[in-house]
Amino acid sequence: MEKIEKKRIDWIDTLRGLAMFLVVWGHNQKNGTLIRKYIYSFHMPIFFFISGLTFGENDKLPFKDYVKKRVKGLIIPYLFLNIICYIIKVIYFNTGIIDEFDYIRAFFGIFYSSNKILPTPCNPSWFLVSIFIVDILFYLLKKYTKNDFQLGLSCTICALISYVNSLSKFQIKTPFHIEAVLMGTMFYFLGYLFIKNIKKFEFILKDKFRMLSYGLTIGSIGFITAYVNRRVSMDGNLYGSITLFFTSSICTIFGLILFVNMFMKKSHFIKIIGQNTIFYLGYHYMLALVLMKFYPKLFNSNLYTLLVSIGITVVLYPLSILVKKYCPILIGKINIKALN
Repeated sequence: MEKIEKKRIDWIDTLRGLAMFLVVWGHNQKNGTLIRKYIYSFHMPIFFFISGLTFGENDKLPFKDYVKKRVKGLIIPYLFLNIICYIIKVIYFNTGIIDEFDYIRAFFGIFYSSNKILPTPCNPSWFLVSIFIVDILFYLLKKYTKNDFQLGLSCTICALISYVNSLSKFQIKTPFHIEAVLMGTMFYFLGYLFIKNIKKFEFILKDKFRMLSYGLTIGSIGFITAYVNRRVSMDGNLYGSITLFFTSSICTIFGLILFVNMFMKKSHFIKIIGQNTIFYLGYHYMLALVLMKFYPKLFNSNLYTLLVSIGITVVLYPLSILVKKYCPILIGKINIKALN
């Protein structure tokens, strides 16, 4: 039983690592490119989905202990990331690497966690606060609903509230990206439901031909529907057609699950990235800013942005291992007793 559980964790870590690389690549793409449009159609949904995969038996923890656990794993790293990135951006601004930096707004942006209202020193870190809120919201919904049907219905209502707000000419922009949180709750539920019913998918996951055929089919559907849909941005509360949005993101997520299980199950490199995604989330853009300043032509080609993304991933790899070993607090790896 323990062996089966370990394989499951490895598979999820590998999926998370691949998703993190795609985030890096998506951020390095210019607005309007097909690759960026496609990656943005699923790159945040898949992280909410993965968090749902790992929810496990957390609902059996006392609420106080669960909150402490998530503060340790998400909020403390969020604060450290933004403090460090604040210092880095001050240096960048004073050396001419970036042209603008508002000291006051960026400082208060740390506590607002919404780039659409106040700039955050570490732009991508908004997700850490959002997933923290989703974690707590899902815990409470799970606790106070009687079954998975009621739980799914509650998450659907949350997603509809987010979508209706996105259609309004007077969208409500909230601190902590609450609008994205509400949509993310639905993908969290789908991840929770998938891993709970994983045995029903074993007839696919244990057969390479089925994995390949199913993966190509649903992956193609995900790409086509993302192409047809308008631009998606969860932090901007932009979804286009809700039907196309869910079709493209869910199909791509399941396509990537099959891809990982077929081709990347033994990829130690990608698995380590998946275990250190907070580090990658926080610092990949800091490296990209330097390259954008001194080598802007690298970001004018899809091939170059792919190579840049691979390079950034490789450079951060040993650094992430060192941080995990010598300063784990930066990525949420601290003893929860320290919070008592």
